[in-house]
Amino acid sequence: MIFSVNILNSSGNMKNLIFIICISIICSNFSFAQEAGKLRAGLETGYLYSRSQDIGALLGAAELKYNFQNSMNVGLKVEASEHTGCGCHGTRIVLLSATYDYYFHSAGKKSSPFIGAGLGYHFAEKYGEGEQTKHYNNPTCFIRAGYEIRKFRISLAYNLLRIPKDINPYNYNNDYIALNIGFYLGGGKWK
Repeated sequence: MIFSVNILNSSGNMKNLIFIICISIICSNFSFAQEAGKLRAGLETGYLYSRSQDIGALLGAAELKYNFQNSMNVGLKVEASEHTGCGCHGTRIVLLSATYDYYFHSAGKKSSPFIGAGLGYHFAEKYGEGEQTKHYNNPTCFIRAGYEIRKFRISLAYNLLRIPKDINPYNYNNDYIALNIGFYLGGGKWK
């Protein structure tokens, strides 16, 4: 499967990050959290760190969720990132995941801690200077924990991304830890 992920230069990423933070603060002042039977749509950006490759990168994600109970929701998430090392090689990754979150909400509060997980598939494109571009895909999963204040959301996630052995001579993987911030629209109010 051949695809490409367009990643902006670092100054463009910083402008996008500032824009998303400003929008999330504005949105958090007008509405708050979730109620059963409502849909939520969210945007997140963040920074990831891959220990096996000792590199960091920016990521972006969009997620659509359905609140099947006041404290639980399920959703679909799309996340894109590009891991680059020394400017001459790297990996572009797109993740598609089904997600689940559980909220530890207290009555009368406009904020809530949460935990969640996801299961899905990742599509990757590995490139390097003087090397043929390689495409692969594999199942993936992640766990996350975070905090929501009204519609503003911050979370820490661990993503498990394995590289097939036939294109992985150094026996490393693309697992990473990501710190995400973002906001949600819709979802109703906490009940």
